[in-house]
Amino acid sequence: MKKILFAALAYLALTATAGWSQDAMDFYNRGLESSLANKRVEYFSKAIELNPNLAIAYEKRALHYYYQRKYDKAINDYSKLIEFKPLEANAYMMRGLTYLKKERGGWIKAEIDSLRSHFSKQGLPRSGELLEKAIADLSQAIELDPKRASAYSYRAEAYRFMGMTKESLHDSAVAIQLGGDSLSIASAHATRAKIYGQQGQHELAEAEFRKAMELNPRFYVFGFFLLRYFDDIPSLEEVHWMGLVGIIAVAFVLIFQITLRRPKKER
Repeated sequence: MKKILFAALAYLALTATAGWSQDAMDFYNRGLESSLANKRVEYFSKAIELNPNLAIAYEKRALHYYYQRKYDKAINDYSKLIEFKPLEANAYMMRGLTYLKKERGGWIKAEIDSLRSHFSKQGLPRSGELLEKAIADLSQAIELDPKRASAYSYRAEAYRFMGMTKESLHDSAVAIQLGGDSLSIASAHATRAKIYGQQGQHELAEAEFRKAMELNPRFYVFGFFLLRYFDDIPSLEEVHWMGLVGIIAVAFVLIFQITLRRPKKER
């Protein structure tokens, strides 16, 4: 009798677990099918609640948190994903990029900070525990997938913010050599352009920005803004003009949500 009871309880436990797993996949699939970002997050969260080991749900939810600028939540989900898939290069790359975004803010905000530092003669800030974490994660992604150009491009920008010019130029060159998606390669050219501009090599800077703009039209919005701030400002009139350009760039950011290089979004 006890054996029969034990067998029955074991069967019920197994079927319940299978049912929960199936329900979790149902919610996950609903998340993939939904056209609303908030509903997708809700479905992925329900899937995780029913099956805390469903790695793919953490990955999808993390990407949505990233796009919603909920960086702490995105980092937590990518950390969980890494627990399940410690050899997943993309998980390290995305967590590194999220650290970078959290530390430096949006793309244009970071460049305005650079502009302010340039005119105050203080140079780029070399802060950051988060930047160090970003570099560590991006380095791990590169170790796992040495041909991932986007990881080199992101790490090049992180190195630039840390003031590590040599390392930044090296990673930019590797990203360009490896090729890949046009945004990553354009960003690598833009990173080199900003470094050359800071070094006073204005012809090289302009050439690199032109390459970036040819590869990806989004750089036309910032090309003049980013090139001009490396030159000396001879008059108050030009200072006023620079401020106007900055305001226009910020307006583009607010309207079109242009931010620091985003990965391709998946539903």
